[in-house]
Amino acid sequence: MPGLEDLYREIILDHYRTPRNRGELPTPPASRADGHNPLCGDEITVFVQVDDGVVTDVKVSGQGCSISQSSASMMTQAVKGKPLDEVRALVRRFKGMMSI
Repeated sequence: MPGLEDLYREIILDHYRTPRNRGELPTPPASRADGHNPLCGDEITVFVQVDDGVVTDVKVSGQGCSISQSSASMMTQAVKGKPLDEVRALVRRFKGMMSI
């Protein structure tokens, strides 16, 4: 379905050109996780602030291809403001989808 592919491409490019929640948070109190893909060189650092079991802030930094940078931006929007249980469920669904 070409229309849907164009929409996905446009969403990815929008997040790549105008990333959401870009930057860093002070650690502590935020937690930090670093990811690196040695096959392509993508690097992502995620900073997460959790208060009372809710993701109150999340930031990402790093470099890489449009897909890695866009997906990091989209991920921040998906988890910000959510309780940790919902975030964990989202991560499980994503991992399940990616292992198909």
